Amino acid sequence: MIDELEDALAEGRRVPFSGRLLVDEERILDIIDRMRVAIPEELKRARRVIQEQERLIAEAQARVQQVLQERGLTEAIEAERARLLQQAEAEAAQVRAGADEYARQVLEELDERLVKLTTSVRNGLSALGGERQA
Repeated sequence: MIDELEDALAEGRRVPFSGRLLVDEERILDIIDRMRVAIPEELKRARRVIQEQERLIAEAQARVQQVLQERGLTEAIEAERARLLQQAEAEAAQVRAGADEYARQVLEELDERLVKLTTSVRNGLSALGGERQA
């Protein structure tokens, strides 16, 4: 309609020596009337588009917040998992160290018994060997 209005003005005739323009008044008023009817509808459509954009932006922001919260939760879960894994590894190392210490003690006691038994066996052999010589 703006183009039509421009065309109507372009088709007007200049009044010599005045800078004024003679136009088809009826045509211009008809275009203006149609514009008055069309503009409110265009405004309504524009408002609907803006409302839809605002709704989509709000939904996107809500989704971003949700993702960030989920990510934060995931990171917290991952941190807790790492902490528990580290704790389990430390406890396993303590259990291994305890088992190694127990095994060392048992072997030392066994070694002491074997040394005593070996000494006893040697003493017995020595005593028997000494009787043979006597």
